[in-house]
Amino acid sequence: MTLSCAQPTKVLAGAKLDLSCCVNALLDDVISVSNSHWCRHVNTSCFTGEWDVLALYADQAHLDAHPILQCFSIEECNGQFSPLPIMESLHEIERFLGQFKCPFKSVRLMRLGAGSQIYPHQDHRLSLEYGEARIHIPITGSEEIEFVVGGQKVPMRNGEAWYVNADLEHSVLNRGFKARINLVIDCKVNAWLKNIIECSEQKF
Repeated sequence: MTLSCAQPTKVLAGAKLDLSCCVNALLDDVISVSNSHWCRHVNTSCFTGEWDVLALYADQAHLDAHPILQCFSIEECNGQFSPLPIMESLHEIERFLGQFKCPFKSVRLMRLGAGSQIYPHQDHRLSLEYGEARIHIPITGSEEIEFVVGGQKVPMRNGEAWYVNADLEHSVLNRGFKARINLVIDCKVNAWLKNIIECSEQKF
């Protein structure tokens, strides 16, 4: 039986989701990936330092396109997203994604280098209220990360899954000495996803 929760009284900036994760196994998957698969983030005016992405799912129209086009769901409101060949070797990431009972859009790994910063910005209409949700799962390096959404720090830790309202202004600063790597999932909101976000015991 699915627990139904009351509608939140305000727009959520973030919520920790009740999803299981073996972070060490996720890290093993990440370590197995060749560095040549990573691509520097194209929006260089949005950050300073090192910010790389690695596409795991892409719109079918972009399966043979440049990797940077595969990393995001821009202008792909009705696209058909599917796993890229690299997913065949990422068994723990595949297992984790198997918990989701909602349609995926872009799925990617994102790596923010030590001392790097993502400037305050907004991803227009990317939030629960507009039918699309972004989920972050830190795999490594979260200890020294300052991730701020709507003026509030998101206390995400390695192995936790967090909904982040990307329609609000948000920024990230890596104060540590190693890269932060997150699994980042953009997905369509359905009743299942809406429910686990609203049922979160740690949300703001």
